[in-house]
Amino acid sequence: MQPWKTFHSFANNARSPLCRPLKNKACCPLGSQPSFRSLNTKPTSALTLNKPTAPKPKHPKPAGTVKTDENELSNRQKFNRVEPSARVYEKLEKLGFGTLRQTKRFSIVRGKQKPVSEKDGPPDPEYSFPLLSFFAGAKTPASFPPESLVEIGFVGRSNVGKSSLINSLAESTVVRTSDKPGLTQQINFFSAGSLFHMVDMPGYGFAFVDDAERQQWRDLMENYAEKRTILKRLFVVIDARHGLKVADHDFLQMLDSKKVRFQIVLTKCDLQVLPILARRVMVVQESIRTYRHSVKDVLVVSSKTGSGINQMRKEILFLTGKLQPREFYKPKKEEVPQKRY
Repeated sequence: MQPWKTFHSFANNARSPLCRPLKNKACCPLGSQPSFRSLNTKPTSALTLNKPTAPKPKHPKPAGTVKTDENELSNRQKFNRVEPSARVYEKLEKLGFGTLRQTKRFSIVRGKQKPVSEKDGPPDPEYSFPLLSFFAGAKTPASFPPESLVEIGFVGRSNVGKSSLINSLAESTVVRTSDKPGLTQQINFFSAGSLFHMVDMPGYGFAFVDDAERQQWRDLMENYAEKRTILKRLFVVIDARHGLKVADHDFLQMLDSKKVRFQIVLTKCDLQVLPILARRVMVVQESIRTYRHSVKDVLVVSSKTGSGINQMRKEILFLTGKLQPREFYKPKKEEVPQKRY
């Protein structure tokens, strides 16, 4: 059979499932005769294929939603754009967190730094505390020990390194440490001889306990910070790898509202290279400017390498009024050559 005869016989077959009459006359172009609908796609002409499509109109954004280029950046991009000052690099180099390499990238920063003869005074001696000993623990405000010596408090997110920091400052292992968040479940009081007391507080944020117990810890810390009159300063310990989180800002706002004097301590700083650590210090200093009762100077320490620990000991002795003349302490040991970044 010829191909044109096959097509004719197929088109004339009204029972074919591929060709059925349209019963709705509204679909018919003429509106009078039924037409046949094919499963094949509708043919398009060459003019239709070559016809350019009109661009979709851009609707204007509502007022108040227009973002600047700075706001459209991610937090990581904003962090990488921070340019630390030469003073921050000098501070970190003096504490033992490395030095900048002699490269073109850091040539501008090195040009602003003071010569070694101008910025390096006599080295600080090796400051030390008396033997640290535990003497009280409190799970309720009624069990707080009577006020006697001045107190230095340590608080921070769970598993941030508060207990390890106290052990490094006192050169002891009296404070229990663990990798499991939520080990410290009460306020622990330690005596540094007859000089002052160091207070290890439970961590806020995530812990392997239920919400009711975490809230109980929070209420206990708020009561202590607000009503303890001999609290000289509260050190808020922050992980240098992560910076200030939402839970940290929430706790700092509470301290600021209760007029508690606090200071930020960046720990685990040995895990960051010098340029990243300098950016972290700049970002944290900028973040705490809005808190009226915060100390603007950020302490930078490492419990593992000991960098910055001696400077923090000096800060605590000065706060408690127990800082002795330089001749009272032993000369500082020779430092290991610093890494270059």
